[in-house]
Amino acid sequence: MFGLRPATVYDEARKIQVFRLLMESLATMPGVKAVGANRNRLLTGGRWDSNITIPGFVAKDGNDPWSFFNAITPGYFEALGIPIKAGRDLSWRDWGGSRKVCLVNEALAREYFGGANPIGRMLAQGTNRPPDFEIVGVFADTRYDDVRGSIPRQIFVAMDTRARNISSINVHVRIQGDPRKISPLLREQVQHVDPNLVISDMRTLNDQLNMRISNERMLSFLSVGLALLATLLAVVGLHGVLAFVVMRRTREIGIRLALGAQPGNVILLVVREMLLVILVGIALGAIGGVLCGRYVESQLFGIKALDRSVFVLSIATLLAASLTAAFIPAWRASRLDPMSALRHE
Repeated sequence: MFGLRPATVYDEARKIQVFRLLMESLATMPGVKAVGANRNRLLTGGRWDSNITIPGFVAKDGNDPWSFFNAITPGYFEALGIPIKAGRDLSWRDWGGSRKVCLVNEALAREYFGGANPIGRMLAQGTNRPPDFEIVGVFADTRYDDVRGSIPRQIFVAMDTRARNISSINVHVRIQGDPRKISPLLREQVQHVDPNLVISDMRTLNDQLNMRISNERMLSFLSVGLALLATLLAVVGLHGVLAFVVMRRTREIGIRLALGAQPGNVILLVVREMLLVILVGIALGAIGGVLCGRYVESQLFGIKALDRSVFVLSIATLLAASLTAAFIPAWRASRLDPMSALRHE
């Protein structure tokens, strides 16, 4: 994906011509599977939203219908891998004509058409405006400005109907092969189509996503680091406490060994007494994790408040680390010489 703008001011007719020529030219390049463009770059926090008018729709709460917007070229949905659920995609036959068409996402179709097929229905941008856009397709719900939260209602219109208000576009190219090898060729092809076009911010969609969630990644790495440090301190502390307890019970353990207790019984005795404390601590930690899960879910992308696999893995890790810390002093206690233990003060 990359930004694209003319170095000088183009009139509306020239924009429409250059944008189409560029899309068709890039689509013919080796390794290019699909090409499309939009006005608002995805996953950057930028948005274009507006009230809309839908004939026959009356909001129950009294609020006017509302939606996010974007202006796109044919090939956009294919380039981003967004499936068309009903109707059809935009085509170059729609480009530059008098008929205005648009596509809506599933969220808008559910909200304002009650699940009925919206194909052929009309709508308009703005409140109480005469409907001038015909819905020709419904596309799958996808992210728009952010990776978190619910997916908003969206209407995507043909870019040629908004060319007058567009000074730059974002081109999306689905390729087969190494992006680092194809990127210079894309630049050359753009300059071949129109040397007056300026390219900016060329990167893969994954890179764009990583930039968008960089704060979340930093927070997650910091959280993991602090969690590992806390676990290490807890294990070291548990080992120290248990070693002190075993030392205080040296005479008792010596007597048990002198009376015929097996080393395995001594290990079991020490570990069993600490196991209750370990289980209570893990239970309290799990309860705290559940209570704090909602906050963590709101701060980190892709995190679920009640992820069973995470809880199971965490509990298993803490239990193993705690039992290891308890086993070492217990094993040392089982190796005591009974006579030395009896003379221990």
